[in-house]
Amino acid sequence: MTDALLAHLAATSTVTVVTTRRDGSAVATPIWAVVVGDAAYVRAAYGDRTAWFRRAESGRPAAFTLADGARAEQDPVAALDDPRVAVTFARVAADDPVQDAVSAAYEAKYAADFPEHVPPVVSAESLRHTLVVRPA
Repeated sequence: MTDALLAHLAATSTVTVVTTRRDGSAVATPIWAVVVGDAAYVRAAYGDRTAWFRRAESGRPAAFTLADGARAEQDPVAALDDPRVAVTFARVAADDPVQDAVSAAYEAKYAADFPEHVPPVVSAESLRHTLVVRPA
């Protein structure tokens, strides 16, 4: 992962993940991400029911844009034109010691602005749906 992407994921509230459907088409989705140490993490609060999460785990091409995720919230098709950094994802075991730090990072980054949305992201269930971001 590039230093620029790591800094972007750390500093940007909502980021854009670009995942690939089975038919090869790209999809831009606004999500939350946190950085712990020198690694970035994403979680799907609603697990395997979350389309971006299933696509991220599929092994098909994935990337993050270097633009604010608000663009993907407003116009996901236009967000596909933003500069991207290719990544891969690997699932983090629910009992991995890093999970506590990831949960703490989500609370620190998002609780003040989105207090009602943080509990599902730090729930015991969501720990099973944590991915570490790796360079492609």
